Amino acid sequence: MKKRFILFILMLFAICDASATHIVGGQLFITQTQDPRYNYNMGLTMYFDALNGNPGAEDPFVTIYVFRKRDNVLIGSLEAPKIERKSVNYANPLCGISTLQTWQITYSAAVRLLPTDFDDAQGYYMVWDRCCRNGTITNIQAPGDAGSLFYLEFPPLFKNNANFKNSSPVFPEIQGDYACVNSPFLFNFGGTDADGDSLVYSLITPMQGFADKSNPSAPARGSSNYPRLTWIDGISVSNMIPGPDPLKVNKSTGMLSVTAGSVGLYVFAVQVEEYRNGVKIGMLTRDFQLKVVDCPKMDPPKLLFKPKGKNTYYTENEIITIKKGDPECFEVMVTDPTVNQVVAVDGHAVNNSKDYFTLLPAQFTTRVPNDTLKFQVCLEECFVTYDNRPIKIQLIAQDGSCPFPLTDTLNIYIRRESSGNNAPTVTTSLASDYVHVTAGVPVTFDVYGKDPDKDNLALSGRGQDFNMNDLGMDFKPASGQASVQQKFTWIPPCNAKKGDTLAVDFKVEDMRCEGNPMPVSKPVYFIVDESPNRAPSVKTSLPVQEITYQIGSSQGITFDVLASDPDTNMIVLTAAGRGFDMKDAGMIFEAKTGVKSVTSPYAWNPECSVLNGQPEQTFMVDFVTQDKSCAAATDTTTVKVTIKDNGTTPFPEFPNVITPNGDGKNDCLVFEELPADNCDDYFKDITVFNRWGKQVYYSKVRPNNWCPDKISGGYYYFLIQYTKRSYKGGLTVLK
Repeated sequence: MKKRFILFILMLFAICDASATHIVGGQLFITQTQDPRYNYNMGLTMYFDALNGNPGAEDPFVTIYVFRKRDNVLIGSLEAPKIERKSVNYANPLCGISTLQTWQITYSAAVRLLPTDFDDAQGYYMVWDRCCRNGTITNIQAPGDAGSLFYLEFPPLFKNNANFKNSSPVFPEIQGDYACVNSPFLFNFGGTDADGDSLVYSLITPMQGFADKSNPSAPARGSSNYPRLTWIDGISVSNMIPGPDPLKVNKSTGMLSVTAGSVGLYVFAVQVEEYRNGVKIGMLTRDFQLKVVDCPKMDPPKLLFKPKGKNTYYTENEIITIKKGDPECFEVMVTDPTVNQVVAVDGHAVNNSKDYFTLLPAQFTTRVPNDTLKFQVCLEECFVTYDNRPIKIQLIAQDGSCPFPLTDTLNIYIRRESSGNNAPTVTTSLASDYVHVTAGVPVTFDVYGKDPDKDNLALSGRGQDFNMNDLGMDFKPASGQASVQQKFTWIPPCNAKKGDTLAVDFKVEDMRCEGNPMPVSKPVYFIVDESPNRAPSVKTSLPVQEITYQIGSSQGITFDVLASDPDTNMIVLTAAGRGFDMKDAGMIFEAKTGVKSVTSPYAWNPECSVLNGQPEQTFMVDFVTQDKSCAAATDTTTVKVTIKDNGTTPFPEFPNVITPNGDGKNDCLVFEELPADNCDDYFKDITVFNRWGKQVYYSKVRPNNWCPDKISGGYYYFLIQYTKRSYKGGLTVLK
């Protein structure tokens, strides 16, 4: 791979070309790390024949090759050093045999992968190709000459313009156990996925690759169809390990099962496909070998229980009742046909989180055929059943048979009466256990739990045949000592139908015995009634719902809008213009929500733009209130607003003589009666000139009067300009 995204292990090793047989199986892996610099680990877990393999074939490092899946182009390679070697253990170390010994060898390196360098939509694959396999394999041709290719596909690391995170599955360490001829054998090949992806397992013919005896460590080649091993006659994928029940794999769990028909060393491979959201994103192969041997015949132990007062042994369809005052211990027997066999007995309560019983003694060694141990099952104080519910004790006897222990299971159902712990009580603040409710109307009450022994209590609620949260019921679990209290609240949803009855069980549990609480419950029944509803109303503070407004008036339009509801429901007050946007027109009104009543002011100071060039425009505004009850109702009132432009009025008659002498008579040229502005014609300015044309007064602001007390007498003329017309006049100033 390119040096910018792969950290090569810069160690010089002499590549060993030993062609001796040694490979038992294994698989590749690629996993994400939290290290910001080296974001992936890539490597190989390989199983090596510790007895028949040539030590010279144990490589100090492996070379893993990465190809682009679309066209099998080599992207790069990684040299991963050996980081660990250890023996593969047996499930029962005492069952080891001298002809089976395997090493687990791990090769791994931390690398830096740039996601954008791996963005091909069809993804990529890793391979390790090496010769040769274990030479003693039974079910393939020329096993000592057969190579081994491990294969892993991974998705693009960058797609849909984002990094795509993924790690290959992780598998538990393989046990080096063997199978016995004609005996059922289970072998867990299942893994887990850090990304939560689904894994699907299937059996395949193992891959052979291109390496051979003459070139055991040749560089890997890209391929869409790698060579496979050649089975001996009569063997195929359907019976890789032949026998009464040939090798199978559970496609969901990866559990292998087989009942082999003859001794031998059998190679097999499992393909593990990785799915995310139903789409396949990766795949790998796992190779391994299973040794089948001829084992001595072993018989399982047997558990026997004869209830007190009966002459027959217990069968699992019985319930044993233990009353107050009865002995706390009873006797169970276990027998095993094999001599010098260690037999251990264990047990647990299936439907209790704690056992509350003991077994004495729990282990013995057989001295004669069908030797028998009698042991005691002793119940503790908290081993108590409630509501006629029996507790299931599961006893398991296990011997030391090889390769796996043989077992026997005995389930005993026991109903034991309470011995001194008083039951708690649960009550509510309701007058009755039957509550009539209306959709949309809140319901609230308190639930109480009490215990006469002052034990710790846990209070909870559960709907009968429905989930309380789904219907919006709020009742949180609570706990306390001696007493506990919690509030129940509910607003029945609008889809609650008249006549429906919903039951909620409120349960208080005495927690004296952890894992085996004493429960007491009380049901409350909610009966849904019809939802009556009266409509809300909306009005304004206007005497009539019509307004005529002339642009240019000193004040804008203002009034209040009031909404109310006789049922005290939650109501919403809104407004909308018919065929126009109120906000775009400059109208100010805020929608409001409240209970029973709400008020919101309306304001508008219209400008000429709303006339759109017309002398008059009419605006209809609908004010709407709606209650939020389940039987929602509305009311609307409409205000009609007519906006007009000022008409055009003529200029007034102006005097031709003024006498600014301060006597309060005819002192000023009066402009108070100038025509009012309208949207098309409005005041621009006024200028006064003397008889020589010199400007003596100018204003862009509409003046009240011109009182020339500081100029000399004489003849003057004035010019008044509007946007579409003007007026020119003259006057004499006498002083």
